[in-house]
Amino acid sequence: MPFAIVNVRGQKAALNQMAKMVERAITDPKIVAAAKAITAKVKARDDEGELEAIFDAVKNGTDAVEGLESGVRYVADPRDTDYYTAPAKLLELCTAGSCGGDCDDAAMLVCALAGAIGFPVGMRAYAERKGADFEHVYPVAAYPKNDPQTVVGMDTTVPSSTLGWEPPEGYVLTAWIH
Repeated sequence: MPFAIVNVRGQKAALNQMAKMVERAITDPKIVAAAKAITAKVKARDDEGELEAIFDAVKNGTDAVEGLESGVRYVADPRDTDYYTAPAKLLELCTAGSCGGDCDDAAMLVCALAGAIGFPVGMRAYAERKGADFEHVYPVAAYPKNDPQTVVGMDTTVPSSTLGWEPPEGYVLTAWIH
């Protein structure tokens, strides 16, 4: 997808726009190939292992995908502007040596990678309380794939996070990708 400016009205619309970008990315051959490469050494049908591999690849890096050797470095957007980098474009930028983005970018990449190998995924916006502005976006995935029972946070942008970590209690809104 070429560069595009999309004006959205409000935070729900922004979350839905990101979900649409992920939905398109899930079937992108570059994303599918990257997801399969990242999870290639995980035992077959080990859903939690696949999620852990994707989380670790985006957070810390992997040699399985060119450009992603050091993971996605957190880089904030300019003040008062919110850029969304499509997952395939982010992988392309990583290959070119510019592997960075904010929480939106990392969340969309994680969702696209997990969705590309069959996980139900969603983009989750977080606010300290209902009525407050959303201040953070992170990915979630449900597993097992065939009968999802557990939803885990996959936030790679918080330095101390591990698979399953979510922000402190607050208000969340989730856009599930279909």
